[in-house]
Amino acid sequence: MLTFYKANFSRILALLPASVAICPLALAIVLLPSLPGVYADEIAVQAEKLQQLRERINEIRDAIDSMRGQRDSLQGALKKTETEIGNVTAELRQLDSQIATVRQKIQDLYAERSTENARLDSMRAGLAQELQVAYMTGKQEQVKLILSQEDPATVGRLLVYHGYYARARVDRMQDLLASLQHMSEIEQTLVEKQAEVVQLRQQQANKSSRLVAEQDKRRKILGQLQTDLQSRTTELTTLEQDRVRLQKLVQSLTLALQDFPQDDVQYTSLRQLKGKLRWPVAGRITQPFGVKDAHGTLRTRGVLIATRAGSDVHAIASGRIAFSDWLRGFGLLLIIDHGKGYMSLYGQNRSLYKEVGEWVERGETVAAAGDSRGQPNAGLYLELRKDGKPFNPGRWFSGKPVPLQAAR
Repeated sequence: MLTFYKANFSRILALLPASVAICPLALAIVLLPSLPGVYADEIAVQAEKLQQLRERINEIRDAIDSMRGQRDSLQGALKKTETEIGNVTAELRQLDSQIATVRQKIQDLYAERSTENARLDSMRAGLAQELQVAYMTGKQEQVKLILSQEDPATVGRLLVYHGYYARARVDRMQDLLASLQHMSEIEQTLVEKQAEVVQLRQQQANKSSRLVAEQDKRRKILGQLQTDLQSRTTELTTLEQDRVRLQKLVQSLTLALQDFPQDDVQYTSLRQLKGKLRWPVAGRITQPFGVKDAHGTLRTRGVLIATRAGSDVHAIASGRIAFSDWLRGFGLLLIIDHGKGYMSLYGQNRSLYKEVGEWVERGETVAAAGDSRGQPNAGLYLELRKDGKPFNPGRWFSGKPVPLQAAR
């Protein structure tokens, strides 16, 4: 019997995922190898957990597929946005070049118009001077020509030449004025063109800003989606590993049940002792059953009895030792199988006096209380279970634990 317990415990415990091994309910999974009925119940429980785990895996796979679809869609939209940003940037570059060209033409036109205006001013000044001289001396010249006894034809030609010269100057001035007018029209056209290009550039710049903002938004969403996808993928990997371990556990329990030895010891049902049990140690209950733990998340599955370090821990009823070793979350832990699916768990011990497979009687000293759970104060953690489920031990004991003073 002892060899069977040790062999099955090590085999089953090795198959448990770490997340299961640390919770109190998992102890029932690991430490119920003494009754075929309990084993059968445990197989059913683990099979149900395995089915739930498979369903959860399928849900996560569906979520991952959906996330991948969203990611691909976002990547396509991001590609389109970035392509548009590239096109708009190229258009902005072309518009900047056009604006620079138009502005240079306007500057050149300003310079040319300034030169033409200077010429026009010079011609106007020359013409005004000529008109003034002609007015002042015109009659004298005519008299001189008449008195000089020149040929009248010659005199006529000279007067005509003066007229031609004046009219030619006037014609040049008119051409210059026409040129200046044309320049003004070109300038107006260029100014309008510049305003049009500047407005178009502003529109494109606004579009570019919107696209960049959209790009940033999509990148952030894509980044978050990628993070969520990675998290779900990691979760899926972990669940797949748990599924394999749990499946192996079910197989191991099934095999163990097939070869389960018959125990010739007659158990006294713990139910017959309800209300008559004596507390395993003297002290005071500091943590009752069913209250929230220190983190405020889980409810306690047992009671904590404050006592002196090294105090004797007594078996509440006869039974066989199903577990005697250190376990995370419980410290040095002793479990007694009382038959009919009943078990008692004694945690936070300083020392364990019994080995797996040993038979103990009611009231027999089985351990020494301590603080092996990492607790600041010495005490004993006690749980009672039926078919792997913890229940309130309060009604099963006669009164409260014996005070420490009375125990001295």
